[in-house]
Amino acid sequence: MKKRLRSLLATATGAALLLGCVNLSAAHAASAGSDFNGAATSDAFIPVDRDIDVSVTLRLKDPAAVTATITGSITPPGRAGRDVSFDFRPSSASKDTETVITGSFSIGKDDPAGDWRLNVRVPRVGGTGSNDFVLPVSGKQGITSGGVTPNPVHLLKGKDVKVSVKASVSDADSVSAKLVSEESNESFDLGDLDRGSDGYYRGSTFFSDDTPPGDWTLEVYANRGGQTVKGVSSFTVVAPVGGASKKAKVRVTIKAPAKVRKGASVKVSGKVYRGSKAYPKKKVEVYFKVKGTSTYKLLRFAKTDSTGKYAKSFTIKKDGYFRVKAPGTSKTRSALSPQEFVDVR
Repeated sequence: MKKRLRSLLATATGAALLLGCVNLSAAHAASAGSDFNGAATSDAFIPVDRDIDVSVTLRLKDPAAVTATITGSITPPGRAGRDVSFDFRPSSASKDTETVITGSFSIGKDDPAGDWRLNVRVPRVGGTGSNDFVLPVSGKQGITSGGVTPNPVHLLKGKDVKVSVKASVSDADSVSAKLVSEESNESFDLGDLDRGSDGYYRGSTFFSDDTPPGDWTLEVYANRGGQTVKGVSSFTVVAPVGGASKKAKVRVTIKAPAKVRKGASVKVSGKVYRGSKAYPKKKVEVYFKVKGTSTYKLLRFAKTDSTGKYAKSFTIKKDGYFRVKAPGTSKTRSALSPQEFVDVR
């Protein structure tokens, strides 16, 4: 049984062309050059398991005066330069004083992170301008540690036991986790883990007294740019003294948009199951936790329809996490949905 988290490479699940851009400060530009306004922008990183194409965006001055195709090259630290292709096509009819152009270049899994040197050549009537920039390229995302508390998890008859997850992950856009039994079909989806001010990613759930005992696995998934890294760690669950209580198991799913505009309505929906069947007319509690804080606050109650589905809409002002709880009764167990992160733009 492996107690130490190991990082496993997984196949990329999305498109290789990464078009998102993050503004770089002026300190990152060696020289903006006379042909451009401001610094270059890019979201460049070393991929996990394959070559990718990334983009760089620049603000070109006086595009009508450009007489031919713009060319460029980029040089990684200690490596030979490579071409950058630009989407700009010259047109003397343009009346714009500035236009945004995008270049594309390749990055391989064996390339170095650090400051890459970008040179862009702009042909005009009076000659070709040479413009130099520095593009920081971040390293590979990775999972360096992770585990479950408590370990082992001692189940208690008639009670729920809180199980917490903590993982150290570098250079990821999002991190999620699951707890999976190695001896049954049981699993707990924790959803998006919350990155704390100390840099660690955390999440939690509750194990009821009928949770299958034995060997379990923590699965951590770090995602960025359509690529995923998976890490695993083992832990143990111990059966309750006196056996489990005779209550029905409940499960809650949740769905919310990944991104919303500030002030826009956020629809939170899902389904509640009692055993393997829908749980109709069940009152559930919808909670929200602002990113970076430690406490969930109850927003509102919702009630499932005849098919077990629920839905409520909310207006939020800050990034944060939604979670839905189905309270227990004398005949059913309580249940928590996974965390669902919403990015407010």
